[in-house]
Amino acid sequence: MTALARIPRATKRDQLIDTALRLFAAGGYHAVGIDTVIATAGIAKQTLYTHFPSKNALIAEVLRERDRRFRASLEAFVDPHEEPLARLEAVFTWHRQWFEEPGFAGCMFNNAAAEFHGEVAELQMLAREHKQALERYLAGLLAPLVAQGNAAALAAEFNLLLDGAIGVALVSGDAKAAERAWCMGRRLLGLKLAT
Repeated sequence: MTALARIPRATKRDQLIDTALRLFAAGGYHAVGIDTVIATAGIAKQTLYTHFPSKNALIAEVLRERDRRFRASLEAFVDPHEEPLARLEAVFTWHRQWFEEPGFAGCMFNNAAAEFHGEVAELQMLAREHKQALERYLAGLLAPLVAQGNAAALAAEFNLLLDGAIGVALVSGDAKAAERAWCMGRRLLGLKLAT
């Protein structure tokens, strides 16, 4: 799919980020050591430390790259849809397709927030900023569907539905969690349209 799609990148720094992104997504941040990243990337340890002064600095850049890829992929999937409701539904369809990918391991931002809770403020901030950016995107999709002023509050609820679907898909392996979340979202939307 999508959020982890590989993009050919030439520099050693980019190779490190790409490799670390794949490894951290699959194995977690604490479990995957720097030596594993270096060996998999085929790069010397000194090269890594030339670009990143610490493992946490590498993780921060991996999260920034993940955010860029995630948003670009999601927007590219949603953009061909013209009707406002279809655009919103496409967000959930995109998530279902992500959940169906081999090796789906949940949200890297939720995982970072859990693994570094209270430890590394920059990583917590990056996780929070990713979720806030998604919420703003959802608010933009909801704006044509609801009364003025309701989109932001409803976007927070839709974001919660997506996070819940991610958790259910990760624990149960059921990609249809995204479809169930969309059904709940439609009911929420119906309540807002009715009032």
